[in-house]
Amino acid sequence: MAKITKPKDWSVAWKNPFVLGWVGILIIVVTVNFFMVSMAIVTSTGLTVPDFYEKGKNMAAIVAKRGEMMEMGWQVDLVMPELVQNTNAPLVMNLKNKQGDAFDVDSAVLYYYRITKKDDGEIVFSPTGKLGEYTAQISLPLKGKYEMVLELLKEDKKYLVSQILSVQGKE
Repeated sequence: MAKITKPKDWSVAWKNPFVLGWVGILIIVVTVNFFMVSMAIVTSTGLTVPDFYEKGKNMAAIVAKRGEMMEMGWQVDLVMPELVQNTNAPLVMNLKNKQGDAFDVDSAVLYYYRITKKDDGEIVFSPTGKLGEYTAQISLPLKGKYEMVLELLKEDKKYLVSQILSVQGKE
């Protein structure tokens, strides 16, 4: 004898598996979003600039300054060794002008930045006595990524080079 099955009654929404599935997915999405927003609020905000609005308004000046630096055509050769946490490493920098001739600058400073301001710092380069050659010692306290900005000043000219540094942890 054949068994007759009664058709499912989907008229009550909360008994429908498709409705339950969509409600479950919605709850999961809202929960994950709430978790991500709360983590973003609790954790560090990253590199911050206190006067971001004023710096943003000066974007045309920033673009013009980049054009000036490209026109100057300074060539910066910075020999960067593999950096290890809390270990002194020598930095050697050679400068050449647009024509490829070595020249001296009034000051050369390397600024490095981390997520929090307390880990930021600067290193001043000193001339070696050879035209266009400068040296400094670098020792960074934390492993990970640093943002580096090298600032070169000669009379009224400013030249900036930026780069990301990676520091290895001690083993």
